[in-house]
Amino acid sequence: MKTKMILKTLGLAAVMAVSTGAFADGWNDDGPRFGFPGYNNGPAFKQNLELIKNVNDRQDNQLERILARYYEGRLTQMEFRKLMDVQTDIRKMERSFMADGFLNRHEFQKLDYALDAASKNIFREAHDGQGRPSQGYYGGGWNEGYGGYKPWNR
Repeated sequence: MKTKMILKTLGLAAVMAVSTGAFADGWNDDGPRFGFPGYNNGPAFKQNLELIKNVNDRQDNQLERILARYYEGRLTQMEFRKLMDVQTDIRKMERSFMADGFLNRHEFQKLDYALDAASKNIFREAHDGQGRPSQGYYGGGWNEGYGGYKPWNR
């Protein structure tokens, strides 16, 4: 019984050593290879990278816009939190779409739509006349500019 277990363990170790050596020998360390040579050079891969870059650039731009409007005093604390929550939701959606390593057209369209809606919400919240009075934006009084707030739907 012990001999069979030892032989199985040695056999498994030998198989792992051979497969590890073969894997390491074919790895060029120039990026991920998903199973076949030339994968990273294909048009589908390049298009996928462009879609991902587009989404990430827009997310970075929106984050900068939110932070700038907040520091300018154009956003209240609640507006800031809502906008940041939307950005978190979009990042989660992107991560779930990228779980397989690809962002297909349908997934990109969903992200694009969510980013469009978030961009409109950033603009709307920054220009709704509400702000943090302590920052001196939109006049003086504590109650000025806080009437008629209608939260947008996410």
